[in-house]
Amino acid sequence: MRLRFAVALAALALGAPLLGLAAESPATGTITVTMAGFRSDKGFMRISLFASKKGYPGDHTRAVRTGSGSIKNGTATFAFTGVPHATYAIAVLHDENGNGKMDTNAIGIPKEGGGASNDAKARFGPPKFDEAKFVLRDAQLKLRINIRYP
Repeated sequence: MRLRFAVALAALALGAPLLGLAAESPATGTITVTMAGFRSDKGFMRISLFASKKGYPGDHTRAVRTGSGSIKNGTATFAFTGVPHATYAIAVLHDENGNGKMDTNAIGIPKEGGGASNDAKARFGPPKFDEAKFVLRDAQLKLRINIRYP
């Protein structure tokens, strides 16, 4: 009886890692973004972190994380914490009138400013994910994004 109990206990102990019970959590980090070049402190800065091309840069509902904040003296800072190590791209909007969206003119040209990681530029449309992507592989990553206006 004791032998069966000891064997069962050993099987449980050895099987726990195989079941994922003792598995390590994935590595995470903090992405701190400093944004500069806002033409005014009016409204809000809205920031989105994307893990894929889907929705990038304008559909914040497809972002893995979003945030917003105030602008002071033409700059803003935001930190995404506990982000799993992977490939991402960031999009920023200067929502000057606070309506939660990028305002455009009658032919679709933005009226408000925006920016992207790697300072990816808008060429005949919004910046591309592949031009804005970066890899988070450390505990801390600091990025700078310049805000541009049409």
